[in-house]
Amino acid sequence: MEVPLTFGIRLSVGRTGRPHLSPSVDNDAAVAQARRLTALADILGLDYVFSGGDAGLSSETTLALLGAARRLTVVAPISVAAWHPALLARFGAVAARVSGGRFAIDLRSGPHPDDHRAEEFARIVRGLWRGESVDVDGQHFRARGLRPTVQPGVAPEIVVSGGWRAAQPLAARIGDWFLHPELAPTEVPGRVAAFEGEAAVTNRHVGFALAVPLSLGGADFDVVAEQLVGYSRAGVGLIVVELGDPEAELPVFAREIVPRVRRLERARALVAAG
Repeated sequence: MEVPLTFGIRLSVGRTGRPHLSPSVDNDAAVAQARRLTALADILGLDYVFSGGDAGLSSETTLALLGAARRLTVVAPISVAAWHPALLARFGAVAARVSGGRFAIDLRSGPHPDDHRAEEFARIVRGLWRGESVDVDGQHFRARGLRPTVQPGVAPEIVVSGGWRAAQPLAARIGDWFLHPELAPTEVPGRVAAFEGEAAVTNRHVGFALAVPLSLGGADFDVVAEQLVGYSRAGVGLIVVELGDPEAELPVFAREIVPRVRRLERARALVAAG
């Protein structure tokens, strides 16, 4: 039986550079808009909000977005060059606990995408989230008997975004999702199959997610829904939409596109059952 598509939206909060704590959130127009859109996405039934610029979210911004929603997961972009894994593990554990498990990270590489920094980072964070004592003697991080000071209850998901050379194999080894940048529809089945082959070696289930830019002004909603269901049939489990005007288009997506997708999924399930 096919699993229904899950949906997320990518919001822009601007570039914050490094994790920090400051009283700037309430005065930041971009964050205020992201809070409104996060609350709207939550009400409309989306599953994920991917937020922030390329460098990573400030910790107070993440908590602000988590506080704007009740059910969806906030995915924070994390640069391994900007965070120390022990600090991120502690913050992520706190964010997961206070939100009831609605926090995840979108792991980004540093300036050298072929190095081992991202993998060392992820393995330390995963170990601490599992409550383990971590010993690491890597090229970039070293620690003896590193123990978690806070545990998350349910470990946050780790998304590894594409666009850098090591992303796909890294996602297969340590991710929960591999988020691939935009693809032509004809390319999707081959890319999904290639990734599933890599992930199978690890004996872990890793989902394939796809970023899909959409412009819904004047769009044929049936055609858009068919395209998204086609991605699902190829093995995509999560669609992360990138809307040109999210204030106007997010309600349209939720009220026009998602119900069409669900009808197509139900019709396909009935055919398969018959």
